Amino acid sequence: MVYKKDNKLINLHFIFIIIYLLLIVESFTPVERYGHSSVLVGNKIYFFGGYDGRNYTNEVFYLDLSQKFDTELPPWTDLTSNSGIGFKSSWATTVAINDKNNNPIIFLIGGVNLDQVGGSAFTSLVYTFNLQSGQWKIPKIKGTETVRRSYIQAVVDETGKIYVFGGLFDGSTGLEMSQDMIILNTNDLTLSYGTITNSPLKRYLYTATLLPNGMILYIGGLEYDNIEKEHITL
Repeated sequence: MVYKKDNKLINLHFIFIIIYLLLIVESFTPVERYGHSSVLVGNKIYFFGGYDGRNYTNEVFYLDLSQKFDTELPPWTDLTSNSGIGFKSSWATTVAINDKNNNPIIFLIGGVNLDQVGGSAFTSLVYTFNLQSGQWKIPKIKGTETVRRSYIQAVVDETGKIYVFGGLFDGSTGLEMSQDMIILNTNDLTLSYGTITNSPLKRYLYTATLLPNGMILYIGGLEYDNIEKEHITL
């Protein structure tokens, strides 16, 4: 009888260990990073890529805001194993829209794209992520061709048009800054240029906010007032 009781105790002990280990394995805590992209969809904030000071990443994870949680231990959910970006991404921009079936689609635009060994992995300016299927695609963009750019922020209006101003890109003589406004119409996937009349100077690392009156407010960042002078502005 003692032997049987001991067996029960041992079995319970092993069950506890297995459950504990499973909980530890399933938990996910993202490393500190910068240069990542994020977007709010419903009650969840989705995060993409980033740089931790040593390595770039293709991670995709989210934080569910629908319930209260301890800010010291947020309930992160990692999607990377099944839905990681096809390359290491940083300094891109993301916006979310609903497709014709009302399914949320996230557009990832521009940024630094690297392969697993650190070489350039740039094949498209625009990538889409379907939250329902968890799949990435490269959409066929029509219209104006434009350079890949990084250190940008995009906004999307109620008609499904995405606006991206400026950014940093690889030019013929090295890194250059842009002053153009590109517009991606997500309804027909057409890319075009918008007006730059009275626009800010060449700029990157800014914030962009779409106001209720349809105006886009750009704040901060680095800008050039001529080819040699660069300064921070607010």
